[in-house]
Amino acid sequence: MILKKKFSASRCFWLSCLTLIGIFALSAGKAGAAPVEEWTLSLNESQLFPGAVARVDLVPARAVSSAVLLWKGVPIPLVSLSWQGSLTAFFGIPRNELPGSQTIELAVTALDGKVLNHSFPLVVLAKDYPVQQLTLPESKVSLDQASLDRHHREQEALKAALADLRRAPLWQEQFVMPVSGKVLSPFGVQRVLNGKPRNSHSGLDLRAPLGQPVVASAAGEVVLTADHFFSGKSVYINHGMGIVTMYFHLAEISVSPGEKVATGQMIGKAGSTGRSTGPHLHWGVRVHDCMVDPLTLLAVAGTAPGEGVSGVSIRD
Repeated sequence: MILKKKFSASRCFWLSCLTLIGIFALSAGKAGAAPVEEWTLSLNESQLFPGAVARVDLVPARAVSSAVLLWKGVPIPLVSLSWQGSLTAFFGIPRNELPGSQTIELAVTALDGKVLNHSFPLVVLAKDYPVQQLTLPESKVSLDQASLDRHHREQEALKAALADLRRAPLWQEQFVMPVSGKVLSPFGVQRVLNGKPRNSHSGLDLRAPLGQPVVASAAGEVVLTADHFFSGKSVYINHGMGIVTMYFHLAEISVSPGEKVATGQMIGKAGSTGRSTGPHLHWGVRVHDCMVDPLTLLAVAGTAPGEGVSGVSIRD
């Protein structure tokens, strides 16, 4: 095994990349052998902390038949990003993940049908999230039984709508912000409501005056629109590859379930519906059942595989 360090700068951000080069050595003169081609696997390792999005790329895609990685017991297929020539997968690092080393398993099916198993480390970096004190009407903090029953019904409907979203990508462009306002409350802060600890913040709260247009962060398909107890008028968009964006507290919704939307298309208007202290937009991102910081998706979803990365190369 040969280790070789290489360093370069990204056009969008710095990444630390663990690169695994697989060479399928075939016996000389073996009849019907598949062509030998080198492939590289890269991971944005230096940006991985609790709440971040991980991206794995295998390039070139034509070098193998298929690939599947295993993350926390869940198999995630690498999907072809044809415009980038890669097989790619995204997955989330849970908000409550402890820092330290993890192992990712990768099963690669070669062109000749042989399955090759690899493993490589993923180091989760430490990240401290702040605590946020909020005061709300007590009726929206301590729920009565009717409100709890409503919330449970809403969660069951949401679960059904998001049950099977692992499919080909529906976007090709860089993801964009749904509104231009500044961040009022970042992802991951520990919420304390009326002095009572609650779940950490699962998205970004963005400044948006009442009635401001809210746009789709990327091309996709609307899978659910609803008026929920906590999130108010909401839109959920499937972008493929397990990525779903969500837009809460809207005053108006201008799209319907099943509708295809384009990047930057208006999907509603900002408001203060649901459990909200004033007009704003809550923007959330879910990657394979894991809520993540939307800003980390912006950082990795539109970049080219292996572009401007730094790290090590491993040759077998």
